[in-house]
Formats: sequence, C-alpha cells, structure tokens
Amino acid sequence: MAELAVGIDVGGTFTDLVEYDGRELRVRKVPSSPRRPERGFAEALKIVETDPDVVLHATTIGTNAFLGQKGLELPEVALVTTLGFRDAIEIGRQVRPQTYSLSPRKPEPLVPRRLRFEVKERTSPDGEIIVPVDEDKLRRIARRIAVEDVDVVVVAFLHAYANPANECKAKEVLEEELGDVEVVCSHEVCNEYREYERTSTALVNAVLRQIVTEYVERTWDAVRDAGASEYYLMQSDGYAVPAELTLHTPAKLIESGPAAGVVAARYLGETLGRDRLVSFDMGGTTAKAGTVVEGRYEVTKEYEVGGEVHRGRRVRGSGYPVLHRFIDLTECSAGGGTILWTDEAGALRVGPLSAGADPGPVCYGKGGTDPTITDANVVLGRLNRRALLGGEMPIDAEAADRALSELADELGLEPEEAAYQALRLAVEEMARIVRIVTVERGHDPREFSLVAFGGAGPLHAAELAEILEVEEVIVPLHPGVFSAYGLLAAEVAWEHVTPVMRTLEELDDEELRAVVRGTAEKAAERLPREPDDVRIVVEARYRGQAHELEVQTGPDVTADELEEAFHERHRAVHGFQLNAPVEIVNVRALAVIERKPPEPSPLKEGGEGNPKRALVETREVYFREEGYLETPVFDRDALRADDIVEGPAVIEQYDSTTLVPPGWRARVHRSGAILLHRIE
Repeated sequence: MAELAVGIDVGGTFTDLVEYDGRELRVRKVPSSPRRPERGFAEALKIVETDPDVVLHATTIGTNAFLGQKGLELPEVALVTTLGFRDAIEIGRQVRPQTYSLSPRKPEPLVPRRLRFEVKERTSPDGEIIVPVDEDKLRRIARRIAVEDVDVVVVAFLHAYANPANECKAKEVLEEELGDVEVVCSHEVCNEYREYERTSTALVNAVLRQIVTEYVERTWDAVRDAGASEYYLMQSDGYAVPAELTLHTPAKLIESGPAAGVVAARYLGETLGRDRLVSFDMGGTTAKAGTVVEGRYEVTKEYEVGGEVHRGRRVRGSGYPVLHRFIDLTECSAGGGTILWTDEAGALRVGPLSAGADPGPVCYGKGGTDPTITDANVVLGRLNRRALLGGEMPIDAEAADRALSELADELGLEPEEAAYQALRLAVEEMARIVRIVTVERGHDPREFSLVAFGGAGPLHAAELAEILEVEEVIVPLHPGVFSAYGLLAAEVAWEHVTPVMRTLEELDDEELRAVVRGTAEKAAERLPREPDDVRIVVEARYRGQAHELEVQTGPDVTADELEEAFHERHRAVHGFQLNAPVEIVNVRALAVIERKPPEPSPLKEGGEGNPKRALVETREVYFREEGYLETPVFDRDALRADDIVEGPAVIEQYDSTTLVPPGWRARVHRSGAILLHRIE
C-alpha cells in the first residue's frame, strides 16, 4: 500500500495543503493565522480524512521573526569571542547599505556591546592551539552573564573551524557555571572559515533556535495527533530534513516556502522536457522569481537575513550574513493583497504594504478598506465577482468597485483604467525581479519558459511574458498550492562540510580520499536511513584568491584529477587559468534519500477548440487596448488533454485563475499543465 504523504505550505494569506496517496492528488486552502501560523498548519491537517504516513512542511517563521512580527520576540543573546574581536560583528565587512549617504545606517547588532565578552585564547589557521582558553576569565564572564537574564550564549573563537578544542572547553566551563542557559559554539552550526560570517551565522541560529523549537514542537504535536510517523521541514536549499535536525540550524528554514516552489518547477520541467525555467510565484503578499538552468536550480551562499530589498535586489550590508546555502530568489511587494495608493504628488503607487490575511482585500468582506491587486482584478472581471475557492469564499464585488472608484477619483481616471494601470505597474515590478535572476546572472529570459504559480501568478503571467518576450508560459495543474506540491517532490537530505584549507600539493591521494569519504559518512549518519546517493562538491580556488568555485567530484578522486577539474571549471567561469597552487577550502557532502514525486493520472483525451463541455459562462473582462470584451470562462476541471483555448479567455479552478489575453492560445498538456503561447 502506497504511503499517504501530505505537504503543507504556510503563507501570509493562505495555508496550502496537498495530499497524495500514490494515485490521487487532493488540494485544499485554509486561511492563515499570521500571528500563530501553527494554527493554519493544524487546521489544514484536520482536513485530511485518512491518517497520513508522512508530513512535509514549509514555514516562514524564521523570516517573520527578523521582520519583527508581533508575538515573536527575539531572545537575549551574549557573545564570548577571542580577545580583540569583540566588535567584529559590528564592524563587519565595511559594506555600506547606503553608498552615498553621509550618515549610513547599519543593522543593529544582534548582541549589544555590553553582552559581548572577550577571553584570551588563540588557535592558528592550521589548527594548532597556541594559547589555551583562559578558564578563570571565562568563569568571571559567566558570573556577569548570569545577572543579565540572557537566554543563550554563543561562543565564536578565531579559527575554530580548524580546531574547535578551545570553543568546546569554553562551552564546558560556561555550561558548568550557567546551568540552564544554552551555550552554542560557532563550529557546531557553521564549520567554515571567514570569522565574521561564521560568527554571524552562529548568532542568527542562536536567535532563532528558541522560536523555531517552540514552533516545531507545536506543529509536531499536530502531526502526531494526525497519526503521522514522519515529519520533515523544507530547507532554503531545496531539500527536506527530519524535523529534529532543523532545531540544530534553524536559519536554514528562512526561505523554506519559496524554495519549495522552485523545486516543484524543476520537477514539472522534467515532466514536460524543459530544463530552462523561470519560476514565478505570486501569492497574497509578494511575488518571487527563481531559475532552473539545465535542470538544476541556482544556489547561493551569499545571503543576509532581515536585510532590506530595493526593487527586487537585496541591499548588501543591511542584514545579518548567513553561511548556509539558499536557492537564488528575488522578490517584490506585488502579491494579491498588495495595497494600491496615491502618493503626495498624486501618482499611483503599488505596495510595499499588504492587506495580508486579516483584514485582506476589500472584496473579502473582512473589514479591509484599502484597494489591493486582488480588488483590481475583481473590478476588471478577471476574477470571479461572486466567489473564489470553488464557491467557499464569497466575494463582495461592489465593495471592490467602491474602493477602486475612490482611488480612481484621486487619480482623475475611470475605475477600470485605474485598476488596469495598477496591474500594469505590478507586472512591471515583477518583470524587474525576473530580469535580476536571469539577465543579471548572465541568462537570456527569452530562452526560458515561465512557470506561473501561486494563487495570483497565472492571472498575470501572460502579460509578464509579453514584457520579457518569453515565448511560453506553463501553468501547473494546481498552481495555487504548487509550493506545497514541491514539498512532496523534494528529496530528503543532509549536508556536512569539512574545512580543509590546504593546497593539493600538500595533500596526497590517500589524505584527499580520507577527507572526502569521512565527510560523506558524517552527512549520511544524520539521516533516518541509508542514503540513496551522496553528492560530493569540493570548494577550491587558486592560492591568494578570495572566493571559491565548486567542483563536483566522487569519493575516489585523485589530487591530479581534482586539479584538472578545477582548472577546467575556472576556464569555464572566468575564461582563463593560472599557474598557481590549487587550494581546497571545503569539502561538502550531501547525503540524499530520494522521494518519488507525485504523478497524477494523465488527463482524458480531448483535443477540442474552446470546448463547450468546459464553458461555464461569459462575462465582460477589461483589456487595455480592447476595453471590455465578452470573454468565455472555462472550468479547468472539465478540460481534457490537447484542448485548445483561444484568448481572450478565463480559466477558473479551485485554487487559482488563469488569464488568456487576446493574442494568446492555451493548450492543455496530458499532465494537466496548461501551456500558453503567443499567436504569431
């Protein structure tokens, strides 16, 4: 009997659920509870009629904590570091968030200066203990910490990645003196060189540990009550991990929900035979974009938690660096709940504020008064003016009309013109973030297919594709819960990193293989069963360079083979190679348990043009050049494989709505996906 797997993605507006029993895929949406997200999680689980075997979850709890969400108070943290390095976390890398400001603002340190303590100790870069940690000073520091009501202490010493002995001794002494206060060593959460980033990573994890632990425990209770025996959470790198492991490095969960969407796009691309994709996720609060290139999603190690975003770009130096791997994503404030307003000059503005889940858009009838992108779509007839979610959510179209009319009066426009201009501004902002992950990363968006999902994504995808000159838009079978689907498609994995910091000239083949195999073994031992695969990556550089390149390799690699592979990689990225020693910085091993992604039954064959069997009604829908057009509305559940829908048309389903503008044609793939193309 096939297992019943459940994926739950908690968003800002809705909590999405997908369940799959090996044959049938079932989806549902329930309102989120932004201040208590575990409630939406528990409510979603209650919908599942049969006890699930495994539950996979994506959460924004880490992000919300750094955005200052009410009810998520950050704990008090103390830092114990090497003598002379007390202010390193405040000095940072001297990156100025406002380059031309005469009084630039940097983020407040996660630890105030009064709670940053220095102790005499020193470890050399090659791991030699030059000065043992001063235990007497540590005990005096512990007595000072004890009177400060500190929740957690972070120990971060110079070169602890090479030899953590001094950190371990400091932890032992502090735990002995402080009793119940948690003590975290930097090497335990980030065993990599770069002292500032490693310390920052340890602090971010320490700050999140209590919040995430409480959240995971509450959701775990709901999982047990539902009868499931396995519980996994999605990490920011696109892999799921057993829930208990997330308590060790909670910062890896920060972009867990958006990561699941890119994972889902990748698997859909495999089904359709596309390996160059832009994932476009437009939900209730934001729109996000990522890429899949040659069947692999782009990953970055440069990430700052709690930083500012300016027009889709993360502002360097405005947040707290984290040395974990993240799927490369950009975002903008253009979700269904994004508020439309006029500034002091009388110009129309879109965002960044959002109506969220409570009160939500005006048309939801929950007390919202500010017009939103969703209200604009209702006014233009693009969204159903009676109800959404298959009739479960009534829509107050007249309230949306009144809200847009008031906005239009401020602009001196007709309501439909104001609504259309607002949507156009939003789409232009979305195009900007797509260009960031394509053009600014060296890719031509015209060579990609656009995978549109999220509750609002398919409504705007065709117009977004026109701006970007993208030829194909792909709308998944269940776009409104696609990130939750990605949870079911994700592999379970754990990564272990071993710092090396030696040149290949200093390593013989036996030593190199011992490091690689040892790293692989440590990654595998954290998983609940034997991994199906272990993927090895070596981070290397020419001695003297500041940044590394990744080279994929295997457990039996020789020094000569690795050196040649690095030269080849360097030539491919930079166009040249150097006659210099190759230095191995880190060996990374990713132990993977493969999961079979859901495979819904193929659709029935159809092959009709504008199939009458799926026609629900016709209604007036507004398009800029044509004005209002009498537009057919189709029920997606009634569409069959190879059906053709000519624009203008609207395709409605439980979790989303797809707009097919004039000049576009939609074809239904046998997998259930809708493929939109411009008509020549």
